Amino acid sequence: MIFFLRMVKKPTGWGEASPSAIPACANAKGATKILRTTSKVSPVVNETDQAVGGVLLDKNSNLVHYEVYMNKPMFQYVLENEFYNALKQAGSDINFPEGSMELKASWRILDRKNKKEAKRYHTAEALVYIPEAGKLAKDTNIPDDVRKKIDTCSVHLVGLVGLHIVYKTPSNPNFVWMTFEHNDNLETEQTKKEGITPSFFDKSKITDETHLNCRQWDCPDQEMTQVTRQNPIPDWVKNANKKYQKKLKKKKSIWANYELIGVQWATDSKREGEQSLPNLANSTMETFNQTASSCIGCHTFARSTNPTILSDFSWVMGRAQSPKYPDLPQMSENCPEQLGRDLLNYVMYAKPYKKWGTWKDTTWNKFYRPFEGENPHGKTVRIYVDSNTLKAYEANPSMTELPEGAIVLKENFHTPPDKPVHSGDLVELTIMYKAKPTPDSESEWFWVKSPPYGPVEIASFNAKACISCHMNWKGNGDGMLTFNFGKRPVITKTAYPDQKGK
Repeated sequence: MIFFLRMVKKPTGWGEASPSAIPACANAKGATKILRTTSKVSPVVNETDQAVGGVLLDKNSNLVHYEVYMNKPMFQYVLENEFYNALKQAGSDINFPEGSMELKASWRILDRKNKKEAKRYHTAEALVYIPEAGKLAKDTNIPDDVRKKIDTCSVHLVGLVGLHIVYKTPSNPNFVWMTFEHNDNLETEQTKKEGITPSFFDKSKITDETHLNCRQWDCPDQEMTQVTRQNPIPDWVKNANKKYQKKLKKKKSIWANYELIGVQWATDSKREGEQSLPNLANSTMETFNQTASSCIGCHTFARSTNPTILSDFSWVMGRAQSPKYPDLPQMSENCPEQLGRDLLNYVMYAKPYKKWGTWKDTTWNKFYRPFEGENPHGKTVRIYVDSNTLKAYEANPSMTELPEGAIVLKENFHTPPDKPVHSGDLVELTIMYKAKPTPDSESEWFWVKSPPYGPVEIASFNAKACISCHMNWKGNGDGMLTFNFGKRPVITKTAYPDQKGK
């Protein structure tokens, strides 16, 4: 959805026109005002994978496409809290207001020439956008008849085949979950009676070698996904469908061609959900894991961009992006507490430290892997260094002062006594940041101690425990001594006496 824009640009307000998020499709011919742009959904359909992986192919060997909607209360909540910014989500309690609604829709491409079939669907003119069309078209699991239809940007008449609706009611903080499908998706007594070939089941193509509900990578030769419903629709749902479809037919409504598959709601009062509810699956969205599919059971695990924080049952929040900025704020701009939070967000999201390198000293120390540590850092540690600092060090290995802005981060692992030294849980990050100090600072290094996702426990230029070790060791240069869990310091002001690693 265009709500989560690149470079963390602020989205336009509700009901306002949104700029195109896909310049690659600027020359595409046809309608692009599609799929309810007023609900702040991108005027494109750009997803092909189901939530648990795997593409779905219809009877015409076309990919099924997906999109997500968000209603105004939910949109306003995200906008006002700036949760389109991944850094704003970090440490925040996400709790959508009552009345919030999220929808997920699945669409199949219709044959414009088959007007009789198209009249049975809720349709839209859709700009179908597949960013990785080239990669997908080269997938050896995709048959030729499917591959030749894949394009980055193309305009199609699409028909709605599946719809999830999730609604947060005043009496249920865990939302109410319901899912609908088109009547013609699968083979039923009604489709057989009317002589309709279902969208995702063609009996004439079934052979002894056909596998049902099979992912493409397991059945690379299939040109359509042969789907059956593995969880029977409950009788009370069937009765409700008959009742309301009859009324809709009298009104000649297109929605008479759709049916409810089931409804779920949690019985607990917490915002955790109840995972032991019966299975509920939409054949177009949970095709390949129907017998293990539960709306609430899956969304209970939904996280924000911070994987330790629940996102109130919405996986959408994880789509937020992090801002890209080259430098961290200096002390003139932030108080120590705020700088500590900025630094943690910087190494976790803006410039993820997991992508950094480390010191290249492989003669004395194996910094490229976890190694044995000592208190106060734990039994196992691992060190990362920001890219600019590494470049400066590699250009001048004999340097005794690191550049301003240098960041050295240490992962601290808790290792149970009965476990190998290199295994364990990451419990803490200790970070050294060479910033501009204030006049009363005891060092030019800023020290941070924090669990990986906060809250920050220490953020100070005057952290006594850190300074007493890092800055007062004989021969130490710029606070970089590796101490007893390293055979040789990385940076020293004078030549280290043991250059042979003895």
